[in-house]
Amino acid sequence: MPPLLPCRYLMRMVLRLKVLSACRALCHCAFRVVSWLPVVIVAIMLIWGYFVYVYIMNISGTFPKSSNEAISVLISVVFLFVGHVIYALLISSYVRTIYAKHKKVPHEFHLTDAQLASMDESVDCRELLREMASDLPVQTASRNGSIRYCDNCEIIKPDRCHHCSVCGTCILKMDHHCPWVNNCVGHSNYKYFVLFLFYTVVLALWVCATGLYDFIRAWTDILHSTPAYKFQVIFCYFISAMFGFTTSFLLSFHVYLVCWNRTTLENMQYPVYEGSPYRRLYHLGVKRNLQQVFGKTLLRALLPVSTSEGDGVSFPLHISCTRLAMHNNHHSNHRGNEEAILEAGHTSDSEVELFTSDHKLETQPLTKNTQL
Repeated sequence: MPPLLPCRYLMRMVLRLKVLSACRALCHCAFRVVSWLPVVIVAIMLIWGYFVYVYIMNISGTFPKSSNEAISVLISVVFLFVGHVIYALLISSYVRTIYAKHKKVPHEFHLTDAQLASMDESVDCRELLREMASDLPVQTASRNGSIRYCDNCEIIKPDRCHHCSVCGTCILKMDHHCPWVNNCVGHSNYKYFVLFLFYTVVLALWVCATGLYDFIRAWTDILHSTPAYKFQVIFCYFISAMFGFTTSFLLSFHVYLVCWNRTTLENMQYPVYEGSPYRRLYHLGVKRNLQQVFGKTLLRALLPVSTSEGDGVSFPLHISCTRLAMHNNHHSNHRGNEEAILEAGHTSDSEVELFTSDHKLETQPLTKNTQL
């Protein structure tokens, strides 16, 4: 009998492991379901608001726009046409933000098995990572000056790339993880996210502007409409005003970030370049910053189509940062690296002259500790 004790113990351990694995799978499924609740709430609000604005306020005839029936119909047609255009742009921007597939970190940033083994055996991983990243387009570092490395994904992080604990992967040019879209906002969908905020504000303003007459009549009960219709019109108007007001602040913040070519994470903690944090590391001028996100054509910039520039891995730097690197290399007797630094940022000589004329930085002293 005693020899059976180890077997019983092993069976209990296996049973416990199975129960633990089942609990983890159940928690994972529950988390995935819960993570979609904010999206479901937004979808319900959009569908219900569509019903109230389109049917109750314009089609049902409960709230005529004028005493003349022909004029009332014409006004409703104009309201519905413009409203549908804005609504379609909002929905398409929202859907693309949710289902956008983020670009994977290029293969050259992934460490090989041999490199991982050498890191496990190395005493000083910082120097080893610096050697591994010497041929990669990496220009920023962590706070302690070491190469930015992700232990979870086992990659050297490209510039502006961060690991998302919710998505479980590294996101190129990560801005933040947004629960309202159940997705990370990064290089692949940042334009769609900003457009979603923009058209949310525009639609809210349109509903409030065109529905003000109906709201006043429902509030004062001039038309003696049914209580259900009256309540829904009043509630829809308040919801639209509230969403438009609150979303306008978020939109203003992201417009500010775009104009300064920053992400939310970079606005909280400035990227480190040449050993010092820089708050304007990627600032190329407002026009070029906008073009990086929305493209160079105004019409395409307002549509939820892919127009963002770059590959999400390497980015042109502020001219003073480029000149600082050249200045430091000059004193280190590495003149041959000046052109490589410009190429790493994809900045041509003509662009350097353009940025210099825009910002007039020629007379600014360039030191390593310059705060930009």
